[in-house]
Amino acid sequence: MPRPTATIVIPCYNHGRFVADAVGSALEQADADIRVVVIDDGSDDGTTPQACDELAERFGDHVRVIHQPNTGLPGARNRGAAEARTEYLAFLDADDTIAPDFVRKLADAIELAADPSVSHAYCQETLTDRAHGTWRVPEWDPELLLITNLHPVTCLIKRSVFETLGGFDATMTRGYEDWELWVRCAARGFRAVRVAEPLFFWRRHSQDTMIHDAVTRHDQLYAQIIERHRALYERSFEALARRCNSMLRAFDCNWIDETGTPIPLQYLHKKTAEAHALERELDAIKQELAGVREHTESCRKRCEATRTEYEGMAGVRLHRRVGRVLDAMPGVLRVPLRGMLRACRRVLVGP
Repeated sequence: MPRPTATIVIPCYNHGRFVADAVGSALEQADADIRVVVIDDGSDDGTTPQACDELAERFGDHVRVIHQPNTGLPGARNRGAAEARTEYLAFLDADDTIAPDFVRKLADAIELAADPSVSHAYCQETLTDRAHGTWRVPEWDPELLLITNLHPVTCLIKRSVFETLGGFDATMTRGYEDWELWVRCAARGFRAVRVAEPLFFWRRHSQDTMIHDAVTRHDQLYAQIIERHRALYERSFEALARRCNSMLRAFDCNWIDETGTPIPLQYLHKKTAEAHALERELDAIKQELAGVREHTESCRKRCEATRTEYEGMAGVRLHRRVGRVLDAMPGVLRVPLRGMLRACRRVLVGP
């Protein structure tokens, strides 16, 4: 297959300390023709704009940096996509990275499908830094997509399809803008293909993330998606109701008490809290043991130093030398001489 051409758009807001890793992973793509567009989206931390410019200086024509007032992620991604002339687009946040074969494998999946209705390809997501595990994304399912997002924003999409769809909804700056785009894909008759490999690495470097922030407003954001695609949701209402109810039963979450929370889930939360408490207790024990080991090692070193000092004393060395001389003598001489030495010691230092 010919080398795929892709523009990787990297929006960056105050993530100058990470953006070099993102750009580096984009430029390290194997068997692909890559261009990178970094959008400094109104960074105001005093360091990120310069960090972005340094990348353009280092990599020359392969990296273009655009500075603009803050518009939010969807607007920044759209601005970067507008600069692309390649066959494919990929959107990579400035604090994340991709595997060297990300573009090649996703492009192959699209080409092998040989179907003009295929809009994009996506892969599994591995969590790094303060998070662990892999999101083993499901196969494309347009019905399930109306209930929950199926894959991360970092995928490979045909530029022509992205432009046909009109890009991201720039008004959805609080989250779920990628999910809304995939719903729009499905509504227009497009579909995606999955590559069941972890080729995208999402870095959680703080407790507060945009994803966590978006989840706290889930009802509001999901309502926005429904409102933008009301006709589609209304046509699918009966199927979605059955699907949601079947999922509740399949996951043993249909047994609900007065709290509104499924009882098995309450039990799971309780056991999870107990497990976390045990983990904290174990960490405390480990710290205590580390302190004991440190104290033991300190005592050993002090004893060793005292022993070395003792063995270096002139009197001790003389005593050792006399002992060796006596040990070499015949017993008939050694015994009376040892007795004489003990007697001398009693006279000099007392009993």
